[in-house]
Amino acid sequence: MKDLMARLDRMFHPKVVAVVGAKKENDYNWLRAYEPFREHGKVYHVNMDRNEWPGAEALGFQNVASLLDIPEPVDHVVVSVPNKAVPFVLRDAITKKVGGVHLFTAGYSETHSEEGMRMEQAMAAMAREADMPVIGPNCMGLYYPKLGMRMGRDQAYGEGGVFGFISQSGTTSMSLGAMAPACGMKVSKGVSFGNGTVVDCTDLLEYLAADPETEIIGMYLEGVRDGRAFFEALRKAASKKPVLVWKVGQSEEGAKATGSHTGSARIEAPLWRALLKQCGAIQVETTQEMMNAAIALNHVGKVGRRVALITVSGGHSGKIADVFGQQGFTIPSPTEDSLKEFNSYASTTGGSFFNPFEGNSLREGENLNRALDIIGRDPSFDLVVMEITAGTIQRTQGFVERRLESVKKFVEAHHKPILVLVTDDVPYSEGVNTKPAERQFLEAGIACINGMEQAAKAMRTALDYHDQHEWLYGRSGGRGARSAR
Repeated sequence: MKDLMARLDRMFHPKVVAVVGAKKENDYNWLRAYEPFREHGKVYHVNMDRNEWPGAEALGFQNVASLLDIPEPVDHVVVSVPNKAVPFVLRDAITKKVGGVHLFTAGYSETHSEEGMRMEQAMAAMAREADMPVIGPNCMGLYYPKLGMRMGRDQAYGEGGVFGFISQSGTTSMSLGAMAPACGMKVSKGVSFGNGTVVDCTDLLEYLAADPETEIIGMYLEGVRDGRAFFEALRKAASKKPVLVWKVGQSEEGAKATGSHTGSARIEAPLWRALLKQCGAIQVETTQEMMNAAIALNHVGKVGRRVALITVSGGHSGKIADVFGQQGFTIPSPTEDSLKEFNSYASTTGGSFFNPFEGNSLREGENLNRALDIIGRDPSFDLVVMEITAGTIQRTQGFVERRLESVKKFVEAHHKPILVLVTDDVPYSEGVNTKPAERQFLEAGIACINGMEQAAKAMRTALDYHDQHEWLYGRSGGRGARSAR
């Protein structure tokens, strides 16, 4: 397709949007999704059924019966009509020379019916002949919070960020759009592409790789149409910025599920792992693992293997050392000078300063700040990991705020990355909502991850990313080459 990147850019930066087929029965969902965009451009409601006009007009949208009735160029069209009506809408879009079409409509090849596959092929042929970008069918389309372009009426909008995502699943795209801000990373751009018949994941990856607003890319994939083209696009994208890929449907049963969802074919797991490794991309297996890796890359940056572990008890010292040791980190002792400095003001009774660090002298206040300063100056450590517990967050008023201030002082005084990890097993705490506390750290630019194993794996992912890039490309990777603070 000619000038596809420019056409996609026009879709993402429209002046005029048309929503085709909004209905009262779903409370005009697609019109409401684009309500915030009206601060930046125009939105028309296109519907041959004039019974739907009063409801749209009450929301402040101008009604027309056809795309051809809009008296100005249209950059982006959202289509929500029955699949048998799509050819007529697409014909008008081609005649109108719109920028591109988002096809929410389903009922195509994912049904595995002859009629569905025939209609999808006919739609694709029309679009390709006219060089018309079509996102979908069977998808939620584009998400650009900076301009108020949303996949649903409840999505956040406003300030943009650094995390861009591409998802074959509409539900997963909605989850990623909500999880990224909760993890301290607002969304730059997101795409749900469904069946990917005309514009597929390879095209969208090329677009986000070139997008200056996107610094980390997350992908949820069920299948790839052109393996060679995807390999080349992934290798190019991953050479510029971190690309986190969650590929489902690698088991026989998973392949059945993805086949019925978007019509995707199975790719064997060993082949997929080899492809990602050769390209320097990062394999993840859940949305949370994707977010944890993105936190490590975005908030921590490039890390070394020598870690200082600050834990909450002697009982946890062995566990945290095992967990990080199993991920390839080393836990060195502090220097003799550091030990002398610790012993000059703190008691080792009921604690330890040999790494992992624990005890009353590390709990709070000036003693904690002093200990952090000693660890920050000690050349034995590349990275600091500090454990806090859900129970302490719950029962100790002002704990999170005080601990955050201590961490911020450490960050300002030293050049070492620091990660805060939240645990709930020592002491065991059930049902504690730690998300608000985690968000306080993340919004301050401090990496914070729930779960010891999850945190260690995320930090290993960041470590491997930079090591692999130095091996593949002779340099460290993209966003994670620096801390976001």
